[in-house]
This record gives sequence, structure tokens and C-alpha cells, in this order.
Amino acid sequence: MFGRRTFGKQKHSFADLKKMMRPTPDSDGVTRVFSKELWNDPKIGSMLRELGFAPDDQRNIMRTADDYIALFAAARYRLQQRTETFNSEMTARHGYCRAAPFLVIGDTIWDGEHGAFLYAQMDLIGFDDWNVVMLAADARTTQLCGLPAHPGSVPAHTQAMTGHVIRWKTRYEFALEEFGVTATGGQGVTREQFEAQKGALRQEIIDTVASMKPRAASGS
Repeated sequence: MFGRRTFGKQKHSFADLKKMMRPTPDSDGVTRVFSKELWNDPKIGSMLRELGFAPDDQRNIMRTADDYIALFAAARYRLQQRTETFNSEMTARHGYCRAAPFLVIGDTIWDGEHGAFLYAQMDLIGFDDWNVVMLAADARTTQLCGLPAHPGSVPAHTQAMTGHVIRWKTRYEFALEEFGVTATGGQGVTREQFEAQKGALRQEIIDTVASMKPRAASGS
């Protein structure tokens, strides 16, 4: 679905696009994907408007570090609540349960160099249900509730998931580069095509993680 292409005589690289999509605030203190300076450029500004963008569109406003801190804190709190509910319900059923969440894409990845791709570009949060499996935190829970033991940190699993994330990130960057060709006056993919490709990739990530949950839940 995603691939590198060159359109016309001029090739616009992803590096060129990233220079335009600067992660620094404009003069009004708002950080935009495409800065206000670009909107004043006769060629780029008019092209962005033709593509259906506007400087203050929500999709052109980037979240700040504080925004993400609050987002992660809220998601972590929701996970704590779900864990407490799970343990309460399983205790009522089996007499005892001490389960703990296992993140299929783990904290090491979210906190590493590729984490921003998942939460900033794909709008995914690792503490949400799509990425979580409840596993036994002790032997008694395994015995009474039939849950496999929580493995803790598994380097081989982390390495495998990191490989998946790197491949997803590369495909996203190729798609973004093609959209960047259009945004700078070439004949790349349209905004609608880019958003469709991005949405399909996001769903693929969720589906891939879902396919790995039974393996984690079976203890294999």
C-alpha cells in the first residue's frame, strides 16, 4: 500500500517535509504541523488551502508535552480502575485474584525513540484496552483463576515488537512523503488518500496486537 515514488522532475524528500513541519511554536504560542510562516508562502499556502487545510484546523494543531503528560496520566488511571474492577470481579467468582496488566507493546517502546510515532502520529495510547492483557501477578491467581503468569519484561518480545513498530513507522513516513509531494505542488497522494492510508495502518497495528493477545493469555 505504501511505497516511495517520484513525481515529475522535482523530488520532494521526507526530510524536506519534516523541515516544513517544524515542532516549534508560532508567534502566538501555538505549535502547528504547518507553521503560520508556510501559510504566507504564495505557493505552499495556496496548495495547503486547496488540499482542504487551514492554519487553525484541529489536525494542524500539535499537542504539547503537557498535553501528552495529562493524556498518559488519565489513561494510566483508567487502566488502574479497570485492573481493580477485573480483580474484584474475579475475586467474587474465584475467591481470590491478583492480576496485573501486560502491555503487548511495552513501556520500553512507548518511552523510546519510536514511541512518539505511536501516540503522536497514530493517536494510540498504550494503556488502553487494545494493548492490554490481564495476567496473574502471583501463583495463587494462576491456580485459582486460570490466568497465565505475568512474565514481566521479556527482551525477545520487546525486540520483536520493536521490529513491528519500526516497519509501521517506515511505511507511515513513506505515505507522509507522498503527501508532502502534493503539499509542495507535485502530484503525490491527496489528503483523503493519505488519511485513508494512515487509518488503515492504525487499524493494522491494533489488529496485529489483538492477534498476539491469545498467545500472551495462554502463556506461550
